[in-house]
Amino acid sequence: MIRRTASMSNENNRPFFVYATLLSTIGLLASDMYLPALASIRGYFGSDAAKVGLSLSLYMAGFSFAQLFYGALSDQVGRKPPLLVGLSLFLGGTLGCVVATDIRWFLVFRSIQAVGVGAAYVLWQPMVFDLFEGEEVQKLFARLMAVGSLSPALAPPLGGYLTKSFGWHSIFWLLVVLTVVLIGWTSLGYRESLAPAARQPFSTAKVLRQYASFLASRFFMGYALAIGCGIGAYFVFLTMLPFVLSNLGYAPDVIGLMYLPIVASFVVGTEICRRRGVGDETSCRIGAAFGLTGATILWMISLLGKVTSPWQVVPPFMLVTFGNGFLVPTGSTYLIRSHADRSGACASAVGFLIALMAFASTFLASLVVDALGVHAMTGTVFLFAVVMNVSLSWGRSAARSSAAAMG
Repeated sequence: MIRRTASMSNENNRPFFVYATLLSTIGLLASDMYLPALASIRGYFGSDAAKVGLSLSLYMAGFSFAQLFYGALSDQVGRKPPLLVGLSLFLGGTLGCVVATDIRWFLVFRSIQAVGVGAAYVLWQPMVFDLFEGEEVQKLFARLMAVGSLSPALAPPLGGYLTKSFGWHSIFWLLVVLTVVLIGWTSLGYRESLAPAARQPFSTAKVLRQYASFLASRFFMGYALAIGCGIGAYFVFLTMLPFVLSNLGYAPDVIGLMYLPIVASFVVGTEICRRRGVGDETSCRIGAAFGLTGATILWMISLLGKVTSPWQVVPPFMLVTFGNGFLVPTGSTYLIRSHADRSGACASAVGFLIALMAFASTFLASLVVDALGVHAMTGTVFLFAVVMNVSLSWGRSAARSSAAAMG
């Protein structure tokens, strides 16, 4: 397959951009679009908030572990076969969510969804490195993440509208349609992007050595954990906000609208970061600082008085997502570019840690939400913002030490 470069016209890149956008957002749609419907799902199954909240935690857990398989395998056999397998699993899990008759089966099928969609989420990233070169890689990466960030803005309002108009099952029927489109596009419209010469013989031992090297790298772990904590804080807020607002009497469609300013702040952060060009390390440091500032304000507001309006918690959290706009796209590209010879495995490892942190944050908050209420959300956001800054400092010190040793 011809390798595209920065000199190729943007018009030739548009089909891939649309395809990669669908791949990068289908998993986010599955996690975000049903958030305004959580209270409706709880009522449908006669369950409690903790079990329904667990549907997102289990989704993120399966999502994280599955990525370790898809990325490393794609470095050996190509991107297309594991992508088709993952999309097929996601389709089966989505259909299962539609027909589930109790909360236990719903949780099982959400887990199957997660295992399948990990392929779509992780494999678009090495595809970019397969097909593009130079500055075009970073530009396309930033644009895809910026477009992907619109998913949490558009998905909750859409999910709220679908739930109010047609019931929560309609959300999963829409996911079925999108998945069928992606399977068809992958089968007929996508040519394998990993050149045969770049593929590696299958070796479980080699894959394990690769992941062991990532685990042993302070630079990799520091940056990847910082990115994961930023996403973890984001997901716990998104998961808990519907319960907080529904207890205040807000309808699902109104709850969905509350996500618009949150994600808009991420897009603004991403665009400012991209246009200013302040460098990878500086961008990540700025992002982590904004995240800690917003999380501290959010936590203090909940401690000082009762939360009675979304406008007490949404504006300070916008600072967190603004910071994520600096940290997440830049940090992810920085890590994968630093390990270009194993981009699939690196993307998988980063994705795994991101999803693991999202699972940990939502699981922790779900455990204590009945006892702590809104403090479960604000306290967890603050905790993960603190860990984010510590991890980033750890990774940056390792990078400086390595540069000094080489110099």
